[in-house]
Amino acid sequence: MTKAVILAGGEGTRLRPLTFTHPKPMVPIGKEPVIHYLLTRLSTEGFSDVVMVVGYLRNQIMSFVGDGSRWGLRVNYAVESNEAHYGTAGSLKLAEHLLDETFLVTQADTITNMHLADAVRFHTKSGSYATIVMTRVQDPWNFGVAVLDEDQKIIEFQEKPRKEEAKSDLVSTGFYVLEPEVLDHILAENWDFAKNLFPHLLDLQKRISGYPTDDFWVDVGNLDGYLKGMKWVLNAEGDLSPKERRNIDSAHLQESDEAGTTSASQRLVEQGAVIEEGVRINQSVVKKDARICMNSSLNDCMVMERSYIGRNCIISDSVIGQAAVVNDESVVHGSIIGPGGVIGSKVRLNQGARIWPNVHVPDGDTVSGIMAVPMEKAFYFYTGIGQYTGLIATSVNGFIEALEVAPIQSLEFHAKKRDFERWVREVIGSSELADAVEGIRRRALVGEELRSALVDAVKRWAHKVSHSTGPHV
Repeated sequence: MTKAVILAGGEGTRLRPLTFTHPKPMVPIGKEPVIHYLLTRLSTEGFSDVVMVVGYLRNQIMSFVGDGSRWGLRVNYAVESNEAHYGTAGSLKLAEHLLDETFLVTQADTITNMHLADAVRFHTKSGSYATIVMTRVQDPWNFGVAVLDEDQKIIEFQEKPRKEEAKSDLVSTGFYVLEPEVLDHILAENWDFAKNLFPHLLDLQKRISGYPTDDFWVDVGNLDGYLKGMKWVLNAEGDLSPKERRNIDSAHLQESDEAGTTSASQRLVEQGAVIEEGVRINQSVVKKDARICMNSSLNDCMVMERSYIGRNCIISDSVIGQAAVVNDESVVHGSIIGPGGVIGSKVRLNQGARIWPNVHVPDGDTVSGIMAVPMEKAFYFYTGIGQYTGLIATSVNGFIEALEVAPIQSLEFHAKKRDFERWVREVIGSSELADAVEGIRRRALVGEELRSALVDAVKRWAHKVSHSTGPHV
């Protein structure tokens, strides 16, 4: 059977702050991490040999997957260098020595029930150089859009076009069937499939086909997709055997459902979790040793191990990281709380809020953006050594606001000393943003041009982390 290549090297920027402690494939999405469900699908579809391209926090992936025998697979690994910047296509070159026949490529942040073997058969019959497995979406401008002719040959490929310029609602799922010769046309490590490789192949007049499918597929690399994938796992027939479900959905309920004090629709509650009186759980997962206190409600949520949610809290469309604390009467909507984050009482986290690991949000606060910095790691703005401006950044939004008003002398002082890029890399934890800031410094910008470039770079990154919807293809 055709080999499958899983691209699992990315840092998972769109799922920050969860991916500070887990690589994206290892983030729990049901009773198992994301990668389990992808490997299960490949095995079900008859794939037996898998090559995993790993990089960021790779030891977690390799330890969990091992040789693949748990799924009836044989798994080999190709390892990304820590010094190089790989695109999705560029990283494939690392596995070139293992790929001498037609092969399937998939991203590691995917949940699907697609009939992948059918896609391989279609590819072989079509005689194509490459085949992109496609699905129809309502917002194609967030994805890689393909235009097909009557023979399902791709005649044009648009990478995340403007809304008014999208010529099709067919988008790439990140599943590709490729001939080994395609590897010869990947010309740089930083090449992506949609931005670089596929347009290059079209320019060379190589046949690329599209294989549309209506099967379930979701990119779980952002919050919306993650929650959609979680709900699919909860509702998928046959995902858990009756015995497994009895073992898992057996949390200690301080009052029984029959007494009318604790209600639940579709849910997954692991052993060791404590669910107190009056709790309402809908389309949510509660991992082991978590505690949900009286009269709180969970709707479309993931609550990870050892987390605590106080009384009368309302949590919706959110992920609560490992060992995080949400105190009484807080409201969390459309947010991610990182591992060890502490949310005070009567706090409101609005849509798009991201709380970095171990950050404490004081009682009564409202957070609408990224809160990434404990006070002891705040950024202080100076115009020179010992010349403090009075400006301090304790969050990403605060950093943007300070950049917008700080004296130009302060921005030039810190840029020249590489303070901005070091703080972003070491405290915010984003090599992507740090690289962008480094690039601005290397351009030797000064004055308002420097301010504008810095503000734009941080805003773009913050929007990507909080709101990005499309997959990296």
